[in-house]
Amino acid sequence: MTAADAGKVALVTGGNAGLGFETCKGLLRHGFHVIVCARSREKGEDAVARLLSEAPVGSTAESQVLDLASLASVREAAASFLDSGRPLHVLVLNAGVMALPWGRTVDGFEQQWQVNVLSHVLLCRLLLPAVHAARAPSARVVHLSSAAHRRHPGPIDYAALAAEHDSDAGFDRWRAYGRSKLANILFSNELARRLREAGSPVTSNAVHPGRVATQLLAKAGGNPGSGIPVEEGARTSLYLSVSPEMEGHTGGYYAREKRVGDGMRTAVSSSAEAARELWASVSRDVGLGEAL
Repeated sequence: MTAADAGKVALVTGGNAGLGFETCKGLLRHGFHVIVCARSREKGEDAVARLLSEAPVGSTAESQVLDLASLASVREAAASFLDSGRPLHVLVLNAGVMALPWGRTVDGFEQQWQVNVLSHVLLCRLLLPAVHAARAPSARVVHLSSAAHRRHPGPIDYAALAAEHDSDAGFDRWRAYGRSKLANILFSNELARRLREAGSPVTSNAVHPGRVATQLLAKAGGNPGSGIPVEEGARTSLYLSVSPEMEGHTGGYYAREKRVGDGMRTAVSSSAEAARELWASVSRDVGLGEAL
């Protein structure tokens, strides 16, 4: 039996850089075997080497190719993990793109919507059997969202979204980013509700990491010098992933290791109806039924 088989297992999307890399570092310190998902094998293997060079003695990690701009890649990554037969104790849906100009993926979706939302929905749904198999007091799913969800303060217009998959007419890259971050919260909320109703101990929570000094911010035209350190930005993701205080707490939206109150989030981000509507839409888009 390997160290990975014997211990706790965590999988982090976008684990090769930025917040994901720092989250992986923290999970290694907490004794997890960490699966670092990256768009290429080279990036993933390089990240694993850097992580293990700083990790406690005996730490283990591996890389997994995951291109969120391809639903086929998502299915391949999920199948690879499920074929290993291992339980999955923590799933951190961390990767994302920010305020990209209009573009369409190979699957025909606006790229921010697919990378930030659809591919994470598909990966999470496919990996849920492994998360359930962890049989931990509280296996956990953590969804990276953002205060930028307030850039889309109203309900998601799915007809307008469908039109944006085909054309850049009227496209606003920051509003589209905000819409994707709203969707992350709504999916987390609805997943939590469905898991509770099924009697599952698995928890699902969303996080706002803060304005973090990463390349993501720089690529979107922001000033990285205005952001908080990456180590600080990853703190809440790690808290949701490992803290005993979070055991059994689900369906929340967190920042600075605290549950966010209504004054820091939009009304629609707390709407049960909006969450159910989002679940139905994304399930259709990724080719899954609505049932867990």
